Amino acid sequence: MTEPLFYSEVLADTGAVIPLTGDEARHAAASRRLQAGDTLWLFDGRGGLARATLLQVTARGRTLELRVEERHTEPHPRPAIHLACALPKGDRQSVLLDMATQLGMARFTPLICERSVVKPGANSTDRWRRICLEACKQSRRTHLPELSPPATPREVVARKTANETIWIAHPSTGAISVSSAIRQGDPERVTILIGPEGGFTETEVGQAVAAGGQKIALGAAILRIETAAIALTAALTLAGGTRAL
Repeated sequence: MTEPLFYSEVLADTGAVIPLTGDEARHAAASRRLQAGDTLWLFDGRGGLARATLLQVTARGRTLELRVEERHTEPHPRPAIHLACALPKGDRQSVLLDMATQLGMARFTPLICERSVVKPGANSTDRWRRICLEACKQSRRTHLPELSPPATPREVVARKTANETIWIAHPSTGAISVSSAIRQGDPERVTILIGPEGGFTETEVGQAVAAGGQKIALGAAILRIETAAIALTAALTLAGGTRAL
């Protein structure tokens, strides 16, 4: 699939003629300079994928008329990766979400920890969604990550479900290597807990372990928040648990 990929919240059945409007239409017409007869792909962020033919560009490039040629649904990667992570400062949030989405993150929860310094702003969710959407288009991921409300580590681990594994990044006695953790079972979901710059408190770690969480060590280096998050997400992906299209 080498043709450009665009987001459409709703996908129609094969043979239907549908419009593409807004930012996605402007990107297709102005930036990509698509013309009548060109082929493009649409995804709905829930695994739906459709190949379409551009019939015409109208409204000065603000609307594209498309005919759906084929449509199918991609299965969600397994395990579904839930990244519950304290927020880094400034633009490092964008780096974290961009890279985690490319690697197949299914869900993101901003963690509010006892030592947290950065908290979500009023417009954070909208900005994060745009970052994740662009990362999906770039990496050909058809599942847009779910953005959950802020939560404490205790609240996250309390929602643990059957066949879900919890990893908490905390280098201490009893922590195992990432490779050892990957070899343990075949969970449907993995929740990765990443603390703030000052790390988790012992109380927070104890709550995660009591809920069945496993302490994970990432080596001797002290990593930044986004580095630790991407390292663990990548480890799951590259071990064969998830894949890009």
